[in-house]
Amino acid sequence: MLLLLRSPFDVIRAWMQAALIRSVFSCLETESADRLPAVCTGWGLLCALLFLYNGTVWSVYAAFAAETEARLQKDVTDKTLSLPYRLVQGRLGGEWFTRRNGDIQAAIAMMNGPLNIPHLVTACFNMILSSFLMLRASPALLAVTWAFILPYLLVNYRIVLKPLNGLKERSRSAMADISSSIKPLIADAEAILLYDAGSLLLEKCEQESRRLMRTNLQIQTHRGLSDMTSRLFGIGGYLALLLTGFSMIAGGKMALSGLLYCSQLRGSILASVLMLVTCRSNIKANAVCVKKVNEALEE
Repeated sequence: MLLLLRSPFDVIRAWMQAALIRSVFSCLETESADRLPAVCTGWGLLCALLFLYNGTVWSVYAAFAAETEARLQKDVTDKTLSLPYRLVQGRLGGEWFTRRNGDIQAAIAMMNGPLNIPHLVTACFNMILSSFLMLRASPALLAVTWAFILPYLLVNYRIVLKPLNGLKERSRSAMADISSSIKPLIADAEAILLYDAGSLLLEKCEQESRRLMRTNLQIQTHRGLSDMTSRLFGIGGYLALLLTGFSMIAGGKMALSGLLYCSQLRGSILASVLMLVTCRSNIKANAVCVKKVNEALEE
């Protein structure tokens, strides 16, 4: 219920920004500049009421999340104290501490943290309704918007960024191998000098360092390509929207205020899509901790 109450905020805010710009430019187009103070005052009051509503919902939601975290910590603590001594003694103390604090905090972050479930629901709601509002204003401009968003998602997240997880794992493995290669140089320095094996170990360290360097270079290359595709499709989509809109204005099918209105809605759709992708990644990472909490409670 709290998520549903929070969901309309972003789409209403995006619509208010777009409608305000359309109203202002409509007054200028119709030479009704004397209406501007009333228009701006009215939208300002609506904006204040909207943020008051949003703050009220978030305060209730934050209290609910805090209560849930406290209840989970109590349940995990009670469950740990009820386990047999042999089972508790057989595990490291850090594991129990992580279960009670780190895993629970990550689980609660799915409910109350930035770019997690609340923002996922909000982004879905915002994307759907903003697309509907833009469809009513101009189906052609909505088609141009999604014609750039869908290829961007395919290229950036399915092709460019997909290998990053494997590359990061290779980087961590190379760093561990470097540490393993350096350790004998310090711990067994006398034996290495005795058998004249220093050059061999240094050569191995050099090889692992080069492997780490190549892997990190690939990671930075993929990130650079991701940034390039983001800018390419972002600016390209915006220019296509403007060109299509100006041609419609020239043909008398749309006013400048309508184009600016659709431009604001396009930004809302794009922000929602990017938020969806980020939220999905964060939720997958936190879901591992939720699974550990459930295992602790069911043990």
